[in-house]
Amino acid sequence: LDPAADLSLLVRKIANTAESLKPVNCKTFGTKAKAAIPEILAGIFTIFTVLKSGESYCRLEEAPNEEEMDPMKVLMRPHNIQIQTLLSMFGCEDPSLRSLKSQLMQIRTGEGKSMILGAASTVLGLFGFGVRCVCYSEYLSSRDYDAFRDVFEQFGLLSSVKYSKITSLS
Repeated sequence: LDPAADLSLLVRKIANTAESLKPVNCKTFGTKAKAAIPEILAGIFTIFTVLKSGESYCRLEEAPNEEEMDPMKVLMRPHNIQIQTLLSMFGCEDPSLRSLKSQLMQIRTGEGKSMILGAASTVLGLFGFGVRCVCYSEYLSSRDYDAFRDVFEQFGLLSSVKYSKITSLS
């Protein structure tokens, strides 16, 4: 990872991929959009990982006992189950479905709801949806937003993605 890497090329590539699929809505979320989801998620998570872990990862090269350090433990990156959950949420397991159907998924404590929510919000924002994430806790809502704020900013989604406490909707 180059600490001086310019992420804008990757951001533009992912944003252009999503833009080329518009208009996308819940009723016409078809084969092309579903086929692009893995590439879009890969780009989002690459940006997330570099923004959150790039400097730490680069410092490993300077560590005196680098053979004792596992770079994969330093990188903040999604787990396979989080990616699988996102692919399922977006209907990628059944390309024949021509719409996004409602999903209810149970994700237990510590299994990465924040990561799933941030990535899903980014995908939906890139497709032009206004995204509102709500939580019972102002603290958790702020924490989750802050975890992905840099990603939302990179993709120009700060005005499209909102996180709040559920009672602020009433």
